[in-house]
Amino acid sequence: MHRRWLTRALIALAAPALTVVALAPAANAAAEVPTIDAVAKIYPHLEGGTASVSTSKVYGPAKKCKTKVIKGASQTSASYSPDYSSGDPDVFTMTGAHPGVSATAMEFPNTKAAIAYLHGYSKYTKDCPGSTPGGGGSGGGGGTPDCKTSMKKIKFTLGDERWGYQMRSTCKTGTQTTTMVFNSLFARQGKFIVYTSAMSMDATAPSIPLSIDMTELALKTV
Repeated sequence: MHRRWLTRALIALAAPALTVVALAPAANAAAEVPTIDAVAKIYPHLEGGTASVSTSKVYGPAKKCKTKVIKGASQTSASYSPDYSSGDPDVFTMTGAHPGVSATAMEFPNTKAAIAYLHGYSKYTKDCPGSTPGGGGSGGGGGTPDCKTSMKKIKFTLGDERWGYQMRSTCKTGTQTTTMVFNSLFARQGKFIVYTSAMSMDATAPSIPLSIDMTELALKTV
């Protein structure tokens, strides 16, 4: 059961790294995410690429694996893409060296609300597989491939509070086997929380030091 929720959570958390759904702008959204130029200094394969940015409300954990809007909170999310017109065929493949990268910056009405969200969501993710940080969706559907998943913590020192992990999931669908590695880091600074991710789909792991650098950049940007 533990492996099952890890697998489903990994698949759900991977979505922001691939694309950011266009959402209606939230009122008074103040939190900012790094620009593509700033991110490319950490991940050179993104140089000349684009950042797809959206703003939305923040959804926090509620009873029975449901979510609720956190009053006075807003978030800005970005998915960073390489220059697909460069002619380099490698830009279409997410590898450990060239991972898919995303960032989310959340602002809460006060520090107490930010702490409650971070602590509450940590427990909620374990109890309610398929949830996505800050989003309103939860719970995956059927058709999940047969996956074996492992997780290890990522230790780092940023902000007032932080936690992170690297998940590796090897999934088999018919005769096809795919291994995805996902770095996920959270850090809180006062009433702000940043969440960054780096994902590969070739069984090689994205750099943990670079993921920490990305989280530090996001924390400085908010």
